[in-house]
Amino acid sequence: TDNNRQSTIIKSKTMISIAISSLRTAAAAPAYKIAQRHLSMTCTQSVHKLNCILEEYRTKNYAQTFPRRFQKDIVKAATINSRQLNIQAVSAEGIENVLHNIGAGHRMSRSEIEGILSEVGACPVGDEESDNNCVISSNQMLDLISKTWEDHHHGLNQPMA
Repeated sequence: TDNNRQSTIIKSKTMISIAISSLRTAAAAPAYKIAQRHLSMTCTQSVHKLNCILEEYRTKNYAQTFPRRFQKDIVKAATINSRQLNIQAVSAEGIENVLHNIGAGHRMSRSEIEGILSEVGACPVGDEESDNNCVISSNQMLDLISKTWEDHHHGLNQPMA
């Protein structure tokens, strides 16, 4: 059992180091590189839904604030300081908490949020519940809720006429 425990610890450390490497690369990547990534239609629709919810809240409650300031406040509220990864990251729980705090927790499912994070972020490799543990960097979150990202991806996933 001690060998199994050591093997599990080593496996966990390897998964964490892969996630750290992935997030550091994504955090260092310019926003336009992240925006060029092609996502599934389902993910794009979920991001659009999230943006609509946030924009609706912004227009009602942050009308006097610049949109970028609002976006940064949302990212800050959704960001957790992961002790395991030793980086700032946004988890599904962080996004869920923000939606709940603005009275929109019922408008987006946990699976929609996890779908976004699994396609855009970093997930532990070899974990049976890897989609539940995916995270994105603060910069990726800011990029996802920006108008530039929305405009870019909305056009990419439209059916060809």
